[in-house]
Amino acid sequence: EESSGVKLLREFKTLIEQNFREWHKMAGYTSSLNVSAKHLSFTTKNLTGKTAKEMIQDRIILEAKRLLLHTNLSIKEVAYDLGFEEPLHFSSFFKKCTKQSPSDFKSAKH
Repeated sequence: EESSGVKLLREFKTLIEQNFREWHKMAGYTSSLNVSAKHLSFTTKNLTGKTAKEMIQDRIILEAKRLLLHTNLSIKEVAYDLGFEEPLHFSSFFKKCTKQSPSDFKSAKH
């Protein structure tokens, strides 16, 4: 029988895939899963080594990198595509998570 933690993690990952463009904060996920932010983060940290917030951010960054490298979208278009209201917020978020700006990432050879 599957443990409740594993089930919660699987449901959380599914929700991330479905909603990461709209839900950047934990509130949407915790509301849908009917759990507290503390419980969700404790469970994800125990099972994956990452907090729930880190898992959400990782998915947004993964998609940002994919869009920057494999499409002709501008940084501003990537920002809007990922649900950021301001391109500047996206750039700050990207730099905080990756230690480089979206333009530096896009121009670097990967």
